[in-house]
Amino acid sequence: PPVRREMGTPINISGLLLHAHPERAEALCERLLQMPGIEVHAISPEGRLVVTLENAGDGAMADTFARIQALPDVLSASLIYQHSEDT
Repeated sequence: PPVRREMGTPINISGLLLHAHPERAEALCERLLQMPGIEVHAISPEGRLVVTLENAGDGAMADTFARIQALPDVLSASLIYQHSEDT
C-alpha cells in the first residue's frame, strides 16, 4: 500500500533487487506486501524479486531496507535505484 504523507514532506523512492530461494520467493512476496510502501513488480523463476519502496525520508528508507535484509527468506538485497525529493 502507498505511504500517506503531508505536503512538504520529503518522499523517497527506491528500487531493490532481492534474491530468495526459488521455492520461497512467493512466500517472501506475500510478506513484503504486508509492509507499508512496498510494491513487488516481478518474481523470476530463479527467485529474484523486483521491488519498489516508497516512504518519507532517507531514514525511514534505510530502516525498511534493513528490515527487508533481515527477513529469513532474503538471501541478498541490493539497492538499485534511489530518488528523494520534497513534495
